[in-house]
Amino acid sequence: MQEPGLPDNEAERVATLHSLNILDTRHHDRFDRYTRISTRIFDMPIALISLVDRYRQWFKSSVGTDVEETPRNISFCGHAILGDDVFEIQNTRRDSRFRDNPLVVEQPHIRFYAGAPLTAPNGHKLGTLCLIDRVPRRLSDEEKVMLKNLANMVVNEMINYVDTETGLDNRNALLTAGAECFDKDVEKRHFALLLFDITDVVVAQDDTEWQVLPGETFAKLLCSHFPQAKSIASLGREDFCVLLEEDQAFGETEAINRVCNEARDLIYPDAKYEAFNALVGRIQYDPEKYSSIVDMLHEADELFFERETHPSLEIPEKKRTIDSLDRWRNTNS
Repeated sequence: MQEPGLPDNEAERVATLHSLNILDTRHHDRFDRYTRISTRIFDMPIALISLVDRYRQWFKSSVGTDVEETPRNISFCGHAILGDDVFEIQNTRRDSRFRDNPLVVEQPHIRFYAGAPLTAPNGHKLGTLCLIDRVPRRLSDEEKVMLKNLANMVVNEMINYVDTETGLDNRNALLTAGAECFDKDVEKRHFALLLFDITDVVVAQDDTEWQVLPGETFAKLLCSHFPQAKSIASLGREDFCVLLEEDQAFGETEAINRVCNEARDLIYPDAKYEAFNALVGRIQYDPEKYSSIVDMLHEADELFFERETHPSLEIPEKKRTIDSLDRWRNTNS
């Protein structure tokens, strides 16, 4: 077996990948649709969006396998990111580089592989959109072009619809998810926006040297406690929005309380305040008030602005607090 080599710009490439904050984030239909489409277009049992980290390849989306990651030293995608074109192995059993690879001799028993690099705007290869089959195959030139086009579309999703500070959706992605909710018949539009603002815990913390930035911590809490959300988005450094379809079996209030309590404990462990409420408001869809998701987000922005101008936190030394926030923002800008 031949292990994949490292690109000449490996350190910069990994830095670009990490800057997107997309590793180990939840699966999302925005990406899953590309792997579903790929299996259908190319008639393949397995399709993956694979991101090549330092020592592993992690799958942002997968169809045909439940494996979430594999070591980089046995990965096919590690080879694929060394070039610009589609990397194709038509029959692994006849290729000395791969015939004894664990992914060939064991599950998923790869016989065919084709991977198109996911190329960031700065030229760094983040990973691949790849196809796998358990029998020998061969892509036509037209199919290779199609696979590269789909890979470019995946990159566009990462760049244009992901908040790079938190790995959450950005406003564009939230608008797209909300528009899908409005595409349903009116009687089936049962959803709401939950609005959160963590400015209070940020300004209350004297020590600005967090090991993990507050926004990243809060983003993980939202993903953990709202796993069925249509979208979890960052709308600014301290503003967050959860697009949630109504589900009688889901304890929304309990989830909100858990998020706020855990945020207080993790971001502000000194517990100067016994309670911390990050919830700004809840906007329920109302056909009489909202004709689009844009209308609902306008109201969300107004609520965030009201929270900003009338903060809930009371701190005796307000100037010290503002200076602390300014130092943190300047340090991390």
